[in-house]
Amino acid sequence: MGNIKDVKAYRIVEEKDLPEVHGKGYVLEHIKTKARVLIIENDDVNKVFNIGFRTPPYDDSGIPHIIEHSVLCGSKKYPVKDPFVELAKGSLNTFLNAMTYSDKTVYPIASFNQKDFENIMSVYLDAVFYPDIYIHDEIMKQEGWHYELDSVDGDLKYNGVVYNEMKGVYSSPESIMYRGIESSLMPDTPYGNDSGGNPEFIPTLTLERFRDFHRTYYHPSNSYIYLYGDCDMAKELEFIDEEYLSHYDYKEIDSAIPLQKPFDEMKDITMDYSIADTDPEENNSILTYSKITGLSTEKKKVTALEILEYVLMDAPGAVLKKALTDAGIGEEVYSSFDNGCQQTTFSIIARGADNNDKDRFIKVIDDTFEELSHGVDKAAIEAAINKFEFKHKEANFGRFPKGLMYGLDAFNSWLYDDTKALMFFEMNDVYKELREDLQNGYFEQLIKECFIDNTFGLYLTMNPKKGLDQENEKKIADELAAYKATLSREELEKIVEDTKALKEYQATPSSAEDLAKVPLLAIDDIDKEAEKLKNVESEIGGLPVVSHDIFTNGIGYLRFYFNINDIDNDLVPYLATLTCLFKYIDTEKHTYGQLSNEIDSNIGGIEFDMVGYASDTDIKKFFYVSMKALYEKLPYAVELMKEILFSSKIDDRKRLKELLTEEKSSMKNGMAASGHVTAYTRAMSYIDEGARFTDETCGIAYYEFLCDIVDHFDEKYDDFIEKLQYALAEVLRKGALTVSYTGDEDVTDLLEESFADFGMALSTRPAHKDVKVFEKELKNEGFKTASQVQYVAIAGNFEDAGYKYDSSLSVLKIIFSYGYLWENVRVKGGAYGAMCSFLRNGTCYMSSYRDPNLMETYDIFKNAYKFVENFECSDRDMTKYIIGTMAQIDAPTTPVAEGISHMARYFMGVTDEQIQSERDKILSTDRDAIRALAPLVKAVTDSGIICAIGGESRIEENKDNFKDVLAIF
Repeated sequence: MGNIKDVKAYRIVEEKDLPEVHGKGYVLEHIKTKARVLIIENDDVNKVFNIGFRTPPYDDSGIPHIIEHSVLCGSKKYPVKDPFVELAKGSLNTFLNAMTYSDKTVYPIASFNQKDFENIMSVYLDAVFYPDIYIHDEIMKQEGWHYELDSVDGDLKYNGVVYNEMKGVYSSPESIMYRGIESSLMPDTPYGNDSGGNPEFIPTLTLERFRDFHRTYYHPSNSYIYLYGDCDMAKELEFIDEEYLSHYDYKEIDSAIPLQKPFDEMKDITMDYSIADTDPEENNSILTYSKITGLSTEKKKVTALEILEYVLMDAPGAVLKKALTDAGIGEEVYSSFDNGCQQTTFSIIARGADNNDKDRFIKVIDDTFEELSHGVDKAAIEAAINKFEFKHKEANFGRFPKGLMYGLDAFNSWLYDDTKALMFFEMNDVYKELREDLQNGYFEQLIKECFIDNTFGLYLTMNPKKGLDQENEKKIADELAAYKATLSREELEKIVEDTKALKEYQATPSSAEDLAKVPLLAIDDIDKEAEKLKNVESEIGGLPVVSHDIFTNGIGYLRFYFNINDIDNDLVPYLATLTCLFKYIDTEKHTYGQLSNEIDSNIGGIEFDMVGYASDTDIKKFFYVSMKALYEKLPYAVELMKEILFSSKIDDRKRLKELLTEEKSSMKNGMAASGHVTAYTRAMSYIDEGARFTDETCGIAYYEFLCDIVDHFDEKYDDFIEKLQYALAEVLRKGALTVSYTGDEDVTDLLEESFADFGMALSTRPAHKDVKVFEKELKNEGFKTASQVQYVAIAGNFEDAGYKYDSSLSVLKIIFSYGYLWENVRVKGGAYGAMCSFLRNGTCYMSSYRDPNLMETYDIFKNAYKFVENFECSDRDMTKYIIGTMAQIDAPTTPVAEGISHMARYFMGVTDEQIQSERDKILSTDRDAIRALAPLVKAVTDSGIICAIGGESRIEENKDNFKDVLAIF
């Protein structure tokens, strides 16, 4: 390992020990170009590289976003059409993406394999500094926008990946709302423009302006380079300098973000948003209250506002949320604190509101702030500080590498102040100071400064309008028709030719010679041995326990799984309802606010949910409780779980209605935003018991259940409560319980008493033998929404046709995702994405995301088997697909996620031998093995099962392809 101090091309600006991330931080400056460099050197094997640029937009055409897509479409050293996809196919990356923010564009990657890490870093550096956008006009047309005309007599259209992506974004009322807040609060800065692009203005972008933006901002002098992990940092720095930075001279680039001048009085703005014809206009407005609260570089203030947001709006019993809920304002009340721009924004939002309640909405907020300025709930604040401290110690970012998230957080200060690159890597001092500040009125003063005495803000009201999407579509169609009418036949023929040329460009593969330039690992770089399962059976306090010995940094994780396979399916949505009620209703001992404080003050958290684990032959369904705490606090976590399960006042009529109404509103927005998941889950639910279970607990079926209860609450209340109580009693059965424990300490003695006590409270009833059998029901539904894009899904089951699961299907998933589906649904079709999955029990799906098409995509899915029948690829490509598959299988996870994965395999009956056998099969997959899967794929695509969610007009135009056309969102 080299020494950073010996690398002569850089000067060290700051050097600091960072015990909270178990490493050392360095801030450097590249001497020749003044490129900024941040290094976090520690022993994390999941290495991270990120290069970012400050990219302030000057209009709404989405230049930063389109460039983000386009630079990954080939470069000087790697002149293939889609090196990003080549990397996704054939690297062991743990993260590979690029993101456009309001003021920056970043290109982060992560890998635990050193050779792979360096390969991807090289491709990304070449992409940002030497992209092929100056050689191929087709790149901007494909990724941004282009005119599309198949014949002189046809309709002129717009198409393009970003154009269609942003049509999807602008179909979301919430996205429009946040854009409206940001642009209205900071109109005199780049934040007044949409870096992602407004579909109305994306077609104004010219090739010249597109390239000029890249020339201006994608220069080392405007770059921010981040390295994290157990790399040889000196070696990486030398590579970056020698291959890229040293080829540039310093350039003065004015990319600084100006501050918005504060307002003398609050702004008041009204906007419309589109709803479906079947949606009510009454009580469907969105009310917002937003304030600029300071700068993102103010570490203590930012942290205090995050804590305050939790106490005021997020925690069960949050005082401001409760005040708005008690006032009956809106179906769903929530907040947002945004410190991702230079000036921070605190927003309070009420959805499903009466627009006549705007003044009352504002008054409730102002009155609550006034009351809090005279004294906050110190217990609630202290509990919140404990919660944030625990979260910081745990560093659990789900599927995202922690080094990646640390680096993205660093941009929130580093981008605006070169001296504050390391600011967010040290947080313990802030938590300590804020705890001390509880006694000196700091939080009360903060409320006064940021809310009561602050006129730098906005009241934004969004009112629903039926037919708005159709108006916009007609406006675009009319403009295109009018433009077409001005063109000569020769000009029209030129557009037809350009359309054909683009499709030919998209259909023409990169040469084998160019593809060979993209660096690739070898199969030998992959560990042949599968990781062994860590499932050890034991008993604690009379309860069966499966332990997973995994290092967890002093935190213990428990999951109490209650098997509900013997419970009638009709009770499933009632159990799903309980998962959203627990913690948010009073118990016999605590109000839900006090309960929240108890949880946050003592443990890391407690959650309630449901899950199904499908094996080759059956599915095991569970209601579960998960909790996390420092080891010594685990017994108290069990005590709190017992209190919630056995003494929650689920018959609190007023609170119950509030929570169900809020859940209904939240689900409606969430399902529409993740339309691809909603669509493929619903499609699979027609034929698969596991998918039906998911649909009944968090999908369309559950949403319909909630709507029915909320809409007829008074008349159904008594029966609903009775079934809730009965369902809960059916779950809490000792014979149905298995406990999962993840940690590296033996907690048998610690938990013996609390487990025994909990077990004594459980029912000893035997399992029911008469269980309702799952019945298939092919509904083939089309769901109409106020959307400008579609989400198309098909499903099927190859076992029904007599075929068995083959682990080579894991490789086919990669081939489809980055080959057939990518090329046809995304590249040629213009959708933002496409995906598929093959389950062990034979159930499969294919789905599109933010898709301008509908039945055209279905036809692509239908013909997928032909692609498999005729599958051909080089040995090099086959190696890529195998490596890409292994990257998903071997992706490092957090300790708790690893424990959950081992437990899932325990329930599914998966053995080490099976895992090794499947690994061997994947590593030996060849072209013949893939072609042999064609009958399985054909069995799925021939099933005729389809579900689509999309714009009203597109669904209606294609209604004959569905059994039912519905409008429930």
